[in-house]
Amino acid sequence: MNEFIERQVAFSWPEPKSSYDVVIVGGGGHGLATAYYLARRHGITDVAVIERSYIGGGNSGRNTTIIRANYGIPEAVRFYQHSVEL
Repeated sequence: MNEFIERQVAFSWPEPKSSYDVVIVGGGGHGLATAYYLARRHGITDVAVIERSYIGGGNSGRNTTIIRANYGIPEAVRFYQHSVEL
């Protein structure tokens, strides 16, 4: 049996505002990281992230940036572990 169970979660979103300090097009890894670091490092929290599908559902959601596809290969395990340690 698969340990992961896919289910639908009902989300509600506020109505969009007429303006934002920053609008990010793309809710994948780079877009979400940009929003995070704008808030964390620069205090910019009036940000809209626009995504045509679901957040993280593009390339980031499909292949977890390669890690999931190759995590079982011994060479890759060492490589990824070293990356995490850095």
